[in-house]
Amino acid sequence: MLNLFNNRCCCSRKCCAPIFPRPPVGATGPMGPVGPTGPTGPTGPTGPTGATGPTGPTTTAINVLTTSTLPAGDQASVVQSGVGSTAELSFFIPQGATGPTGPTGPTGPTGAQGATGATGPQGVQGIQGAAGATGPTGDAGATGPTGPQGVQGIQGATGATGPTGDAGATGATGPQGVQGIQGATGATGPTGDAGATGPTGPTGPTGPTGPTGPTGPTGAAATITAGTATALAAGAQPTVTNSGSNSAAVFDFGIPAGATGATGATGATGATGATGMGLAAYGGLYNNATQTPTLTAANTFVQVELNTEMPLLNTTTSANAITVEQAGDYEINFHVQVNSTQELTFNVVARNNTTNIDSSLVAKTALETATGGTFVADTMASVIVTLAANDVIDLALAATTDPSGATVTILGNGDATLSVKKLTETTI
Repeated sequence: MLNLFNNRCCCSRKCCAPIFPRPPVGATGPMGPVGPTGPTGPTGPTGPTGATGPTGPTTTAINVLTTSTLPAGDQASVVQSGVGSTAELSFFIPQGATGPTGPTGPTGPTGAQGATGATGPQGVQGIQGAAGATGPTGDAGATGPTGPQGVQGIQGATGATGPTGDAGATGATGPQGVQGIQGATGATGPTGDAGATGPTGPTGPTGPTGPTGPTGPTGAAATITAGTATALAAGAQPTVTNSGSNSAAVFDFGIPAGATGATGATGATGATGATGMGLAAYGGLYNNATQTPTLTAANTFVQVELNTEMPLLNTTTSANAITVEQAGDYEINFHVQVNSTQELTFNVVARNNTTNIDSSLVAKTALETATGGTFVADTMASVIVTLAANDVIDLALAATTDPSGATVTILGNGDATLSVKKLTETTI
């Protein structure tokens, strides 16, 4: 800069030696005013709302992990090993108890056939020796108990609420303005310019993250239901299958049966049966043609027709009757089905020498059939009586009320039968 007063170059406020005399210096100008304080920086913006918190854990799936067999008598159990939304279940199921040992059953051999009687008077027929009874089969092992019902799924815990975000910090105060430069001495200089306004304070830091959003809805709890229980073969692996879904499980159990009981010990061989014994006498008659007994008054007995022989031994037949040749105790059996055109009550009885055997009398009312117009009474009896040699046995029929106007029939397909058997055994 060229100094007009001394015509020399100045390199600072102090110039080189003057060429011309320096003019008088003016008074010092007044100090410029202090610059104003910079404005307060704006408050930092509120931080954004935090993300919604995660849904609390809920058991929504159930899986069968393992199924194991325990010894008979142990306590069944279910162990949950899964966590979170999946429950993994392990089943421990005892096998059924071993069945008891079957009892020993004696087995006797069949008795020998009785010998045939000699020719002459007809010999009595030997009865077959009784067969030894077969030992009963051992009882089956008891079925193992049904496994316990599965455990209820655990409900997930509620998610924690996030903390509330803090308000943004207030911006710092701007620095004080720089002091104005002092005016040069000489003529009173003009008033110095006001100091520049201080810079705006820095923006406050971003506020902390806002509070955690509301807890999500609780997930639906899984359910467990016991399904079917099926018996498996002894020694089989127990099974547990889910026939439902992961969220609504239905467990079906397969439980092995207990082991089969040990075979009962073989009994000693029974003694040989005695020589066959036979009935001393027997015989029978039946009808093979339709008959129409004539009933004239109430309680008046008429003989039932029996026109066809059955096998005979020490008995004879004649005139619808059986004659016994030996004295002794006899079993008498008969069956008569009576048809009528009216509803009547009938008495049917076995007779000894035309005298009613009271213990054999049967009273039966003929009832109308489903097709209508026919009334049927079905009678039968079995008694034991003592008979003398040459006693004659037959059957008789009577109506208990006046049967006038009714037609009574006995069909010819064996609807009337009579038999006698002597119960006193005789050795051949």
